[in-house]
Amino acid sequence: MIEKFILRGLSKDKLSILIFHKVPKVKNIFCQDELDLHEFEQTIDYVQKQFEVLPLSEAVERLGSNRLPRRAACITFDDGYTDWETGVVPLLLSRNLPATFFITAGQFQGVPMWNERILHGIGNCSETIQSLRTSFLQEPLPFCSVDDRRRAVTIIEKVLKFQSVILREEMLAELEAILGVEMAATPSMSEQQLRQMHNKGFEIGAHTVGHPILTCCSDSEAREEIGSAREILAGITGSAVNSFAYPNGLPGRDFSSAHVDMVKSAGYSYAVTTGTGAARYSSSAFQIPRFTPWGPTSSRRTIQVARNILTKANELPEFDVPKRALMVAFHFPPQAGSSGILRTLNFVRYLPQNGWQPLVLTAHRRAYEKTSEDLLKSIPAGVKVMRGFALDAVRHMSLKGKYPQWLALPDRWSSWWLGGFAAGMRAIRQNHIDLIWSTYPIATSHMIASSLAKKTGLPWVADFRDPMVGNPSNQFSRQRRKFVENFEARIMREAACCIFTTERAAEKYRNNYPFAAKKCRVIENGYDETAFTGAIPSRQGVAAETLFLLHSGVIYPGDRDPTAFFKAISDLIRSGDLDRTRLCIRFRAPAHGDEVMTIAKAQGVDDIVDIAPPVPYRDAIAEILAADILLVFQGSTFNAQIPAKIYEYLRAARPILGVVDTSGDTATRLRQFAATAVASITDPADIEAQLKALIQAMNSPGFSAELEKNAIPVQALSRESQTKQLAIALTDVLSSHSGNAALSMPLSR
Repeated sequence: MIEKFILRGLSKDKLSILIFHKVPKVKNIFCQDELDLHEFEQTIDYVQKQFEVLPLSEAVERLGSNRLPRRAACITFDDGYTDWETGVVPLLLSRNLPATFFITAGQFQGVPMWNERILHGIGNCSETIQSLRTSFLQEPLPFCSVDDRRRAVTIIEKVLKFQSVILREEMLAELEAILGVEMAATPSMSEQQLRQMHNKGFEIGAHTVGHPILTCCSDSEAREEIGSAREILAGITGSAVNSFAYPNGLPGRDFSSAHVDMVKSAGYSYAVTTGTGAARYSSSAFQIPRFTPWGPTSSRRTIQVARNILTKANELPEFDVPKRALMVAFHFPPQAGSSGILRTLNFVRYLPQNGWQPLVLTAHRRAYEKTSEDLLKSIPAGVKVMRGFALDAVRHMSLKGKYPQWLALPDRWSSWWLGGFAAGMRAIRQNHIDLIWSTYPIATSHMIASSLAKKTGLPWVADFRDPMVGNPSNQFSRQRRKFVENFEARIMREAACCIFTTERAAEKYRNNYPFAAKKCRVIENGYDETAFTGAIPSRQGVAAETLFLLHSGVIYPGDRDPTAFFKAISDLIRSGDLDRTRLCIRFRAPAHGDEVMTIAKAQGVDDIVDIAPPVPYRDAIAEILAADILLVFQGSTFNAQIPAKIYEYLRAARPILGVVDTSGDTATRLRQFAATAVASITDPADIEAQLKALIQAMNSPGFSAELEKNAIPVQALSRESQTKQLAIALTDVLSSHSGNAALSMPLSR
């Protein structure tokens, strides 16, 4: 109990990764330092008792997102040995413990592990050899007794370890010829054994092809060893190989910064070393330390583990460390109910391939009114996510539904400013942050970013998914309006760049703040191509012969009013242009379903209107792909905004009916694409005419060709394309900031 208490206190936000190698049931007489299966079992029993053991891939992801449990640990093995199949694998399975096995891939191409060849050769040579003479040993080695041969194993391993692959192979061939043994007789893992381990749920990582010390290889040899191992193992297991272990693994001696860069370039997601220490939030994902608690008693192991946790691992500088952006966003998984989640999430996903590494600062999940786990898995494993203390004034600080107004300045989550600022400063201290980005809504995110920028002098980019002042969805009191107006002006003064989702919104801010006009850029919302990959259209219970109209997302009855639309539908049914028995109008997750249904009932169409609950994002995409006509509502008060769903609608290549203000940005955007119809949100006759024309076009022979015209222009609206624009903006801001900083420095004499 005391040991567990000690480790719990020391291990907060730290990850202990254990490394093992060969674990025989009985020790080889020439290799007495290795753990046998009984000693390994004692160690594993200790680990299971004292730690929460996680799969390595999960632990790396949770470390990066600052979600590690206390006393977190992982179990790893290096090289690849036949006795794993009958020893450690059954033992781990019996205890339901995950582990990662880093495999040298050359043994599947007929070249056993080099150290196993030495052991096999000396263990199976003729007893008549009294002295061992080779061209690579300085003097003959006594070879009579077990102790002589054990000493010979140690000496030969030391000589061969730091040789190039080619020279080491020549030495091994000479040794095997002298000893009279065949390389092929050396025990090696089989492809079947590897597949069985993988099929039992164990993670497989790469450990090069031939286990050379990378610093002893040429650059081309090192790249081949690193990259080919991944391809060979993936070919055998049928699964991607995302992790790598550096042979021998000491930073600076066995591998260099250049090799870290090679591992990244080969496509691995993370890599482990044999440097001691525990992994921390600030650790590089490509230099994760490991160690082994050797015991022999529980108390000794605890001392060893505690010392390792307190040890700061040695890390090499990384050549291609990307520029780092701290991204402050309230709407981030697992928050649910805001399309803004996808804007930030996809920026986070695609920035790394554009030279920027994001770190996310968001609110504690208690602050979210609704949560959903389905998008958490979309956060890339290498992205660190920090969550600052935050409360919702409505749910956490009100008494009988009332709370002081100052608690909601600038919004209900103003308490996040304290926790967010503290977490942001920790992130900036622990990581080399180059720039701060924040997104509205929620305005507190801009407050946090502003404070961090002032404190650190870092440049700040402010993203506006919606306008702050003049946004019709904001119902401000006089006090709050004054606060927000002043804060908006402050943002325009302080931020190095302000990004908007529509040209009309950007132009409005340029006019309102002429001094900041050059700061304003437009980066639209977009669609995520990966959400459509493999998606199978699903009508979610709507019969194939039914005309299926779908609105996916929130409806604001005051500003996205479906009244005129429902009247148009009623008139079309009455005139016989629509068949009531073969018509379904679905509103998926409208948030105001009762109000929508009340309006439908008033127009006599409630029987064909379906208010459907929220579904996971991929299911929503599948439904969008299956709809006959996609609906969007947008009143005049939202003319400077384009709903995020428009981009998913366009990518889905389905007909779209825009029930909108015909002079707004949504109407302008829709008119740029084929197979769309735009009707006035206040004019039932216009809606009726546009819907009839759209249905008629859908039934014409050339309609499929019309839809295909959208394919190329739609590609420019992908989140990946939009992220490239963001990366350019961030780089421009950083370059300008660096230049200004240089100009402000005194000239050296």
